Amino acid sequence: MGGGIGQGELDRLFSAALEAAVARLEKDGHFFPLIFELRTDGTIQAIAMLETGTVEGDAVIRMFDVLRQRGEEGLIRGAAIACHESGGSEVEVHLRAPNYASNIIVPFTVTTRGFFRRKRELTLGEFSARQAQNEVFPAD
Repeated sequence: MGGGIGQGELDRLFSAALEAAVARLEKDGHFFPLIFELRTDGTIQAIAMLETGTVEGDAVIRMFDVLRQRGEEGLIRGAAIACHESGGSEVEVHLRAPNYASNIIVPFTVTTRGFFRRKRELTLGEFSARQAQNEVFPAD
């Protein structure tokens, strides 16, 4: 499965997921989970999952299953899934690499401006991280 990734790559992957989450929250006030992968060439790509049938169970677990397969095939070196519960005031980024597994909680507050054309602006709070199971790159 390959070795781990450096702090710089983890930071870039986390930042890509968080920036996309903030943009979706400011635009729409909510979002479905967003998936990012660090590819073997060092690029970070947002990916979309198209489900044509009924999805059973937890969508994030299904995303981890897809990412795990991509990791086993040697296509990715890291992954991030940004999640937000509707009406909640925090984003959770599930950050995974062969040498790293953490869920980073990012609290935020929303300020709304404008009367006719409402505009949301997020202010991020202090991040906290929790160690997590590595569903994408399990230990051999």
